[in-house]
Amino acid sequence: MSPFDEALLDEPAQLRRHDESRLLWALATAGAQVRRAIETVGEFGVDRLAGAGPPRALLIAVDGAPGAARLLGRLSGSRAPALSWDGVELPRWAGATDALLVGSADGRHPRLAELAAQGVQRGLSMAVVAPPGSRVAVAAGRAPVAELPRDLHPRAARWSVLVPLLQALDVLGAASVPQAVLVEIAEALDGQAEACRPDGDAFTNPAKALAAELAQSVPLIAGAGAVAGVAARVVADTLQQLAGSPAVSVTLPDGVGRAGALLRGAGSGSAASADDLFRDRVDEPVALRPRLLVVGDDGAADDPLLGERSDAQIQLDEVAARRAAAALHELAGRLGLRSSRVDVPGGDPVARFAAAVAFGDFTAAYLALGHGLDPGARGPAELAH
Repeated sequence: MSPFDEALLDEPAQLRRHDESRLLWALATAGAQVRRAIETVGEFGVDRLAGAGPPRALLIAVDGAPGAARLLGRLSGSRAPALSWDGVELPRWAGATDALLVGSADGRHPRLAELAAQGVQRGLSMAVVAPPGSRVAVAAGRAPVAELPRDLHPRAARWSVLVPLLQALDVLGAASVPQAVLVEIAEALDGQAEACRPDGDAFTNPAKALAAELAQSVPLIAGAGAVAGVAARVVADTLQQLAGSPAVSVTLPDGVGRAGALLRGAGSGSAASADDLFRDRVDEPVALRPRLLVVGDDGAADDPLLGERSDAQIQLDEVAARRAAAALHELAGRLGLRSSRVDVPGGDPVARFAAAVAFGDFTAAYLALGHGLDPGARGPAELAH
């Protein structure tokens, strides 16, 4: 990997030249993707799924929308058990009292087409998101299909795929995702696109500033809470996929021990490196130290927007997660390691999720460009089918 060129980030013309697939522009359309899904919900026909109540179980199979299956599963967990299904066949027990959500950015995935066809045969309540006439859309038969534009960027299609599935989740009664929340998501995405725009300098653009820091570190992304944990995993995965970064994610409070061990290991390693003040360091590689980034450790733990929860859930999930995040910030400070939180606006947890992952998308793109990589270049996942 080429050395990181921080000066490139302050040259919009150079960014456009290196961003051959125009990923930065595509990422900025995320809010528009949400609004398109809102405007075309009538064509989707998802209201046909309305029934007496939530399904017995919810199966989710999605391609081309990183983090979508985890988010859908997390949102529906309190009303219907959800499984992110990676098998080539539906489980034997799946039947007419269950539901299947299928999303495919390009509609070519043979496994998803097979699952959709089996869903039709077994009579599952099913919603599908795919381009019209694609293999996955055709396999859906008469089930509601949200038709995607054919010119979607494969690395920036998350919200085109995810929003119709959120609409289906709401109609099925598996989670409450009203249109007002979708509008809030679009506004949050627009806000991040403005804050992280390519023509903003690194001093005022938070994604560029963080990318420059992550270029010399191992990103440690910690999510404080249930939905924030999903966002942290998405941000780490995006840093890996777009920029080849060795990012690590944990969900708090359970992951605090692993995160603390990573931070302490870096601190002890840096102290041990001072054993010989006179050795030749010219040819020694620069040691990468962890850089802590926390998602979701702000706001009130008992915020009613986080959904109906018992006092025990609030204490064990949100309160404990925030305490764990504070402990990690403190530990990083003692070890001389940098740490910060993702700055997202208040509001519905899904809108906050949207803002956090959008920030991660832009950061990963700038990190890749600074290393001389095209973040939108087709990878093995896009070439495999």
